[in-house]
Amino acid sequence: MTRKNHLGTISLLVASGGFASLETLRHLQVLGPNLSWSILQSGFEAGMIGGLADWFAVSALFRPIPTPRFRIPHTNLLVEKRAELSAGIVDMVQNRWLSPETLAEHLGRLRASAFILEHLAEPKARAQVVAATRDLLGRLTGSLDAPEIAGFLDRALRDQLSGLELGPVFGKWLLARIEQGDTATLWDFLAGTLAGSAEKGDFSQPIRAMLEAAADNYKSRGFWERMKASLGELFFDYDQLTQNISSAFTRTLRDIQQDPRHPLRSHLDAQLQGFAQRLISGDPEARIVLDQLQRRLVEHAELAPLLARILGRLQETLKAQLADPDAHLSRALEHLLENLLRELQSEPDTQARLDAWVRQTILDLAQRNHGVIGEMVASSLAKLSDGDLVTQIEDKVGADLQYIRLNGAIVGGIVGALLAVLKTVMT
Repeated sequence: MTRKNHLGTISLLVASGGFASLETLRHLQVLGPNLSWSILQSGFEAGMIGGLADWFAVSALFRPIPTPRFRIPHTNLLVEKRAELSAGIVDMVQNRWLSPETLAEHLGRLRASAFILEHLAEPKARAQVVAATRDLLGRLTGSLDAPEIAGFLDRALRDQLSGLELGPVFGKWLLARIEQGDTATLWDFLAGTLAGSAEKGDFSQPIRAMLEAAADNYKSRGFWERMKASLGELFFDYDQLTQNISSAFTRTLRDIQQDPRHPLRSHLDAQLQGFAQRLISGDPEARIVLDQLQRRLVEHAELAPLLARILGRLQETLKAQLADPDAHLSRALEHLLENLLRELQSEPDTQARLDAWVRQTILDLAQRNHGVIGEMVASSLAKLSDGDLVTQIEDKVGADLQYIRLNGAIVGGIVGALLAVLKTVMT
């Protein structure tokens, strides 16, 4: 207890002690029938009565007043009237101090942009924002390999590809690739792949089948053709002829692969160039060919497994980047935040829009959930025991209530002295 908190008790002791001392001295006839002593005694007596009355009034607020035989009513008021007190506090906070009108008045002066700029001017605060962003992105990255995401992207890509008009665009792209010589790599790959297959004998069976089909077709033309074909089969071997054709085919493919200026390359480029020109000009047949290719690609392309692998690798890369504060992605987030702050600082209109949005958002939330304020206050009050509630209120106002007791003793003493003077004058 501070000295201030003893004022009420001291004033009561002074008044009581003064009255008791003067009464004792008068009873012992130490003091004669002096008017001044009588007035002073009356003042002390009235001050003691006023101090006792105010002590009772103040004490009755916080605790019961003990008596030997009966309970004094209307004491321990904070505990006895706790429900009404709590309801009053909730009503005062929710509907008066923090009413929607009061909130709107105070929010009208809120400048969120100034707070953001001031707070994020410190490097430590910016680092915290970047760290929180990295953590959030890391959590989102953890779901990238979910089958649902790959399935969604697969469906989305198919929908987009099926609805694209690729004719002129693809024609221009293909024409540019031919003019820049990019098709050379394609011909190298195709020629090398086909030559490797031919060397392994992959074309032997198809070549023999074509030879036999050609012979059967020739025989079907008539008697003499059948006789000549049958006679010719006596002098050549299908296996040997198949091998010779396969070897010649292989040599040709290797020549195409090794010779960048092979005539067949130029012929293929010319065919592709013509097809590209037809696509650019909107030729219906060329467009039909491309549409069929596009449709088959969309229908038969195994995009989901490919997308799953891509998302898996992307997930690993993002996790590694986000886990390292010095990685490129983390640095990019820092630069992005700094650029946003510079733009916000240099654009008053943007600040005004941000402030208005924040004010309106907070006000809307407060109006829609205004009852939450009362619920919070009521919940906080309900958690306090009776003793804690009394202690907290007494700690806040108890010291000031001591002045009530002090004033009661002083005012009572003055009034008692004045009454004694008035009584003397009237007699």
